[in-house]
Amino acid sequence: MQLVIILIGLYLCWRLGRLAYRLYRKRPDLDIGPGYMHRYYVLPRNRFANVYLHCMYKDDDDRALHDHPWHSVSWCLKGRLYEISKGNMPGVDAIGIIRPSFLPRVRAASFAHRLEVPEPSVTLFCTGPVVREWGFHCPKGWVPWRQFVDSRDSGKVGRGCGEHED
Repeated sequence: MQLVIILIGLYLCWRLGRLAYRLYRKRPDLDIGPGYMHRYYVLPRNRFANVYLHCMYKDDDDRALHDHPWHSVSWCLKGRLYEISKGNMPGVDAIGIIRPSFLPRVRAASFAHRLEVPEPSVTLFCTGPVVREWGFHCPKGWVPWRQFVDSRDSGKVGRGCGEHED
């Protein structure tokens, strides 16, 4: 019975995403970085669970993988993405291709990854409540996001991994 409920919930979320994609407003709720990503709120933002439509145009910063402050589930609705994550061997990247599919991509908050965007892509991105601080997995260790990005504009890279520090 639980499996049936989970499958119905996944189907309803997927249908909501398809509907949101067709109905999203011309002006995004949030423009992250110049030409990087537009975010649309499918549901009003709240502290329990959020549903976003992400329109992605550029790759994530390639200097470091990032994680998230919440567990998440996403569906690719349009386009194609490459998800780069750490493989089973140190220093080896695992590359997963994400294409439009009924099957969701489920991620723990601590899952380190980055996305490459070979063509404009749209995803439905669902989150739970905040469970941790998020950041970037740099060669010298984990860096909180507020130190990695530009303090004046979170869409721009600031200090990054400290490549230019002595």
